[in-house]
Parts: sequence; structure tokens; C-alpha cells
Amino acid sequence: MGGEMASEETKALLLKLLGGSISARASDLHLRAGSPPFIRIDGQLARTSAPALTAQTIEEVIALTSGRRPTQAGAMSWEYSFEQAGVARYRGHAFRDNGGWALSLRLVPPQIPTFQELRLPPVVKSLSEHGPGLVLITGPTGSGKSTTAAAMLRYAAAAQALNVITVEDPIEYSLTDVASCISQREVGRDTPSYADALQAAMREDPDLLFVGEIRDAASLEVVLQAAETGHAVISTFHTGSALKTVQRILAMLPNDDQAGMRSRLADALRGIVCQRLLPRKGSRGRVVCCEVLVNNYAIKECIRDPVKLATIPAVLERSGDQQMHTFDKHLVALVRENLITAEVAYTYANAPSDLRRLLNLQGVGT
Repeated sequence: MGGEMASEETKALLLKLLGGSISARASDLHLRAGSPPFIRIDGQLARTSAPALTAQTIEEVIALTSGRRPTQAGAMSWEYSFEQAGVARYRGHAFRDNGGWALSLRLVPPQIPTFQELRLPPVVKSLSEHGPGLVLITGPTGSGKSTTAAAMLRYAAAAQALNVITVEDPIEYSLTDVASCISQREVGRDTPSYADALQAAMREDPDLLFVGEIRDAASLEVVLQAAETGHAVISTFHTGSALKTVQRILAMLPNDDQAGMRSRLADALRGIVCQRLLPRKGSRGRVVCCEVLVNNYAIKECIRDPVKLATIPAVLERSGDQQMHTFDKHLVALVRENLITAEVAYTYANAPSDLRRLLNLQGVGT
């Protein structure tokens, strides 16, 4: 943070808000004109006791954190990142709201958590190991996709010397102190678009490519080409299950050769990790729950054949020996480990009645 774009009063207020958010272990801070700040703690939004913010104050906070005044930004909304040295990084999203400006800030921890700290299934480590193909981390907004991706990148970059190129909007976690050659690019700052950055990256001898998010058909095409030509690719997607991820990717591809597009995806995909964050039982914090798809022969056939596509969940259900499982199966494991309540499991289950019956059979459904 820096610059002379804000008053000393606004600078002091910002430091107080950021410090309070960290103390409260909040994941997000929301600033709106005419309203007090709101913070999100363990997935729940809470109104702070701070006084209502003025439009001028919010503009000054945006200028202070992004380095540019919103009235001079030339855009109705944009994303950026900034850092409190030695404290935390933040992802900012500034946008127009009711004729003025508003800001949402997300806290990015200064250290990338390990797989063990995140309680990710062992297969995530296997999918992180360097090898050609596309790995997708999916889930709704706020489900920890960026954190999981960062843990995978750090593991891969520390295990051996790789040329790692990331394209993000904005950069969240900084990859440092690893054995690899790292290039992290922020859309809007270092490159005009995802598509431009990805096309350039393919000329820079990458071993591992991370795409912050597949947002359109152009970026999807470059990602597939990278995976098809022997590169390791990790990216994120806003989908709620492995099946929906495959369906959405196929919907983004051209319709003139669906058979060919299905075959391309079947050959390029390595795996999908779909995750959600659930309230932890008896304490603060949340627990990650995952659905995992590993692209074996049976999954490839499901992707290639439109008639078989809907059977992907059934393949996951019976492929535990290959480290695959459905979201509901992981819910059962979390209840048995006493990490979440049965009520939480029923709330988030894809098939609540089936989950209730299974938990009751195991004596943990009450």
C-alpha cells in the first residue's frame, strides 16, 4: 500500500479495518457507501460496529489499495491485488454501485498451506506431480479453489526444477523460495488478457502452466492445446461437481465437431477436484469436502459418449480403489471423523435421503 491519494484519516481507517478483519479471522471485507463495513467469518456475513462509510472514503480506500483513483481507472470494475508487507495479501474487486464506487477485499494468507493443513485427499498430491494433462480445481465462489491450486503449484515447484508460468486476475499467492523458475503474470498489469498471456506462454518453454480461471472459449482452447502438447496445466472453474464441469467445458467448445471435441477433452484431462467448505463441528473454521475424478479408461468413455456422460457419478462411486469418490461419500467420512455434523452433511448432500440412510446404517446419522 502507498501513495498520496488518500487522507491520513482514511489511511488510519484502512489499517484498522484490515487489522480487525485479520483478528476476526475474516475471509472477506465489504465496503459500501452509506453502510458500515461487513466482514465474512466462516462463511457467514457479519455487520461491523464501525460507522457508515462515505463515498469519498471508499474512493480513497480504492486509490490507496489499488494505486489508482477509480474515476481515472477507465473501467466500471476491475480486480487487483495488494500486500501489507509481512502481514497479508489481499485481492480487491472495485466496482460501480448505485452511482458510486464499492469495494470487496479478500484476505490471502501470507503462507501457502500444505496439503495436510488443508485436509485434502492424498490424490490431490498425486495430481500435483509433474505430468502432461489438465487438472481442474472447481467449486463455487469462496470454496478455497485458489488455495488448493496454490498448494499444488508450490508442491510441484518445490519437488523439482520446473519452468512455472501463471496467469492470474489478480495474483493471489506469491510462489517464492522454491527450486523452480517462476513467472507470475497479472491480467491488466502484465498482460492485456488471459488469451494473450496464454498464447505468449506457449512460446516460453513452460513445464507447468497455471491459469487462474478458464473464463471463455479462447482461454479454454489454449489450455487444451497446452495439455495436448505434453504440458502440465492446472486451472480453476466455477462448477459444483465433476459431471457439471465436463458438461460446461463441452458446452464451451464449438458444436461443429462435438465428437472431436469430446475426444480432445477425454485425452487432455488428468483429473478434477471439486470442493466446498463446510462449517466445522464444535469450533470455528471450516472443513474442505471434495469430489474427485481421475481420468481413467471408464471416465474417458463417459466423456466421449454423450449417452454415457450422465453416468460419471456412478463411475466415481465405484472407483474408490482408484482414489475417486463422490462429494456425498466424502461427507460420510467427515461425519465419521466427527469434523462436521450429520445435519450439515444432509444440507450439502447431492442425495440427502441416500446419505441419511447410509449414515443411519453406520450409526452416525443422528
